[in-house]
Amino acid sequence: MNPGTELGRYTVETRIEEIPGGERWAARDTTLDRDVTLVVMPSDADSTAAALDAARRAAGVEAAQLVRILDVGSEDGLSFIAEDAVGDATTYTEAIGTDGLPAEEVRRITGEVATGIEAARARGLHHLALTPDLVLLTGDGRVKVQGLATAAALAGIETEGEEADRDDATGVVALAYAGLTGTWPLDRPSGLPSATRDGSGPPPPSRVAVGVPGDLDTICRETLGEGTGPDSPGDYAAQIAPWSRIPLAGALRTAPSAADETTQTVPTGSRSDTETPDEAGGTGAAVAGGALAGGAAVASAADGDETTAIPRESDDEVTREINLRQREGVTATITRGDETPAGRSQRSRAARDDDSTQRLPRERSRDEGSRDESAHGRRTAAAAAAAAAAAGAVGTGGKVLGDRLGKAAKTAGGRSREAIHDARARREAIRADQRTRSSLGSAPTTAEVEAPAPLLPAEAGAPPSRRQANLVLVVMAGFVALACLFGGIGASRIGSGSDLGRILGGDETTAVATSEDTGGSGSSSGGGEPLAIANAAGYDPAPGDGVEHNAEAPRVYDGNPDTTWTTEGYGSEAFGGVKQGVGITVDLGQSQSISSVTLQLPTSAQATVFAGEQPANSGTEVGRTQGRTGEVELQPSSAVNGRYVTVWFTSLTPSDDGRYRAALGEITVR
Repeated sequence: MNPGTELGRYTVETRIEEIPGGERWAARDTTLDRDVTLVVMPSDADSTAAALDAARRAAGVEAAQLVRILDVGSEDGLSFIAEDAVGDATTYTEAIGTDGLPAEEVRRITGEVATGIEAARARGLHHLALTPDLVLLTGDGRVKVQGLATAAALAGIETEGEEADRDDATGVVALAYAGLTGTWPLDRPSGLPSATRDGSGPPPPSRVAVGVPGDLDTICRETLGEGTGPDSPGDYAAQIAPWSRIPLAGALRTAPSAADETTQTVPTGSRSDTETPDEAGGTGAAVAGGALAGGAAVASAADGDETTAIPRESDDEVTREINLRQREGVTATITRGDETPAGRSQRSRAARDDDSTQRLPRERSRDEGSRDESAHGRRTAAAAAAAAAAAGAVGTGGKVLGDRLGKAAKTAGGRSREAIHDARARREAIRADQRTRSSLGSAPTTAEVEAPAPLLPAEAGAPPSRRQANLVLVVMAGFVALACLFGGIGASRIGSGSDLGRILGGDETTAVATSEDTGGSGSSSGGGEPLAIANAAGYDPAPGDGVEHNAEAPRVYDGNPDTTWTTEGYGSEAFGGVKQGVGITVDLGQSQSISSVTLQLPTSAQATVFAGEQPANSGTEVGRTQGRTGEVELQPSSAVNGRYVTVWFTSLTPSDDGRYRAALGEITVR
């Protein structure tokens, strides 16, 4: 497939990537004029049918964190799944890079992913193939997950039930591990390097990176190393909540390695010949303060673009500045949480007293093309080191300066610990409030609450008197007597409106019927009782289909002439030349003696009425009508017996819709 290929209403433009079982392309919906993403796969591949079925089911899941599935189709040997295009997004893999992400940003991203996957789990769907490559981060900070159910189907993964819940929870925890360490802990392919493993799995994030929160470190260790941890994505989200809905922009990442950092060795007590004593003294004071404060103090050069960071004791605890899109220039400093002010002061004094060399790792300038600014930064760093060494050798003035900076470091450290403590307290308060709200029936009760006032008087609880009991018995006896009376009246009238002997086929009924037949056939115009009709159906013999508006047939004996049965519509009065006629048959339940048949005809028509033991358009003729409307009574010339009466129409009348039909409002058989 090439750019410009058309699949249905979509025109493919550029290939984004290859995926297991297919490819992902950017495309254009020519009908709705919008950008989409197409997952294209061979129609005859083993996994294609399962992927298309998974896409149809995933299209019904509504969650803001999931990439919407818009369409599914096949054409010219290719099948495709159309998804919403997220044009301004980068993958989670690209955001992690080689340095990882700030811990609170990892909490936010994985929390949003878990929320979306949990919404799908509530609809019976799972992802089962989560990787950093399938998590997208838009320019405004939204989190989108691709490949719900479809990625697993293309990869041939088939897991259900609690095991699928657990696999998705493990996938979300693996995303958190990747964001903290910059490595991927699972076996499924990913764009990140694989995490190192020992006998029990990957090491906890706290052994690889600095600044890892305790709850994330524990969840990663239990899930990836011990096989326990959350049972579902929703369980993970509940354990790490709450998180900020606003992305953390412009923070300093904690990198697990400092191998790519450039360093510069400066002898203690030396000074660049190009700097004045005033410049060296000013810079030295700044660096001395940074050494006493411990770790993350920054000294700015004159142009503000070059920074020099004082390193910690370990080479793998380095901070790098990152600028996320749309919020450039905002920075925050991440320091080690286990570093005490006393320890920092001791390391500062040791740095002042040491006569050997110091290694000052330097942050790379944003404008790496300016060699003059880089050289100026190196001179500033050298002056800072020299001033720090000189401050250690100064007597009373250096001691006073060190004491003041030490107090400032203690104050800053105390504020940092208080902020961490307050954040933990707020999180615990939120979780306790959620547990309280979800617990039913846990409200305390007190003995001081007065009992509610009774709804009935106190004497209502006393047993009834003899007089009251006798009154109740009399009322009940009256109801029983009335019920018996009405029941007897109803039983005596059963069968009063029908001839049971004729229905049951008794000898006496047959004799009476014979007497009526011989007493002058056709002379009793409408004088007899109408015979009961058990059923009715349209009559359409071959070459017809045997059905002629059967659902309307009961209208011909419902007692209402305004409700009519009509034939199907035909192209001409003579049934369009396809048949000779159509009709409707009524069933009397058993063979009866028929003296007359009365028809209610809404439109003029030619019809013949037949009677017999089977529905037919031939046999014993009762009578016929030619172009008459309204009430038409037909009487046979001789005695007629039969169970079925068929009205056979041989011509049709034009109707309002331009077709030709016949109609019958009511039929009465006597």
